[in-house]
Amino acid sequence: MKAEYLYHSGDDLAVVNAAKVSFDKASDWEYEYEEKRMGDGEWVIMKENVGLSERDQRLINYLADHNHWTPFAHNSITLRVKAPVPIRTQCFKHKQGFVENEESRRYISSKIDIYVPDIIREAPKDNVKQGSGGKHPQSNSIRYFMEKSMLFSVKDYEALIEHGVCPEQARFVLPQGAEVSWIWTGSLAAYARFYNLRNDANAQYEVRQLAEEIGVLIEPLFPISWKALTERK
Repeated sequence: MKAEYLYHSGDDLAVVNAAKVSFDKASDWEYEYEEKRMGDGEWVIMKENVGLSERDQRLINYLADHNHWTPFAHNSITLRVKAPVPIRTQCFKHKQGFVENEESRRYISSKIDIYVPDIIREAPKDNVKQGSGGKHPQSNSIRYFMEKSMLFSVKDYEALIEHGVCPEQARFVLPQGAEVSWIWTGSLAAYARFYNLRNDANAQYEVRQLAEEIGVLIEPLFPISWKALTERK
């Protein structure tokens, strides 16, 4: 299970200017200027981008705090994500602001990777309908059983392919732990909503792992906006 950065558009300044267009105004980055002497003795003025002004940073925080989300929706991030089927399904429940294209086993029959949790958890107690408890006392042996079971299913799939069964039907025997890969493009606002929901303590541990990894990829692209959207709640 992993997320990989592909490309993105926009930055924190683009968020600011999407908001300021209401007043027909725009901001620029703040710069520091310094005079430097070149080798031929000529003096030149060097400028260095030092980021958003404090006023523009406050504007971003205000937008996030008051749920003015549209300025955050003009920027996009494209990732390549790989996850087991149930985690993929949880990701795909997030529709607003996202588009996805997934690999299809109708057309490919390449090697299958499986996901086996590091720790197996107990079922929740007190008739809780979702979630899980702490570490199962037989975690290691159950993990081995799960891995063996999934590998057998993958071998069955490969055998069906070798016997000429069409990939679109052979895939029916694959386990839920089989990993799938997709290209995922979403706005900054959409990824922040995904992160806030799926990084919550009540979310499944595995999807929290993925949300955290995605957050690590996006934060340096939009450091002011991402903090405002995900850390000021």
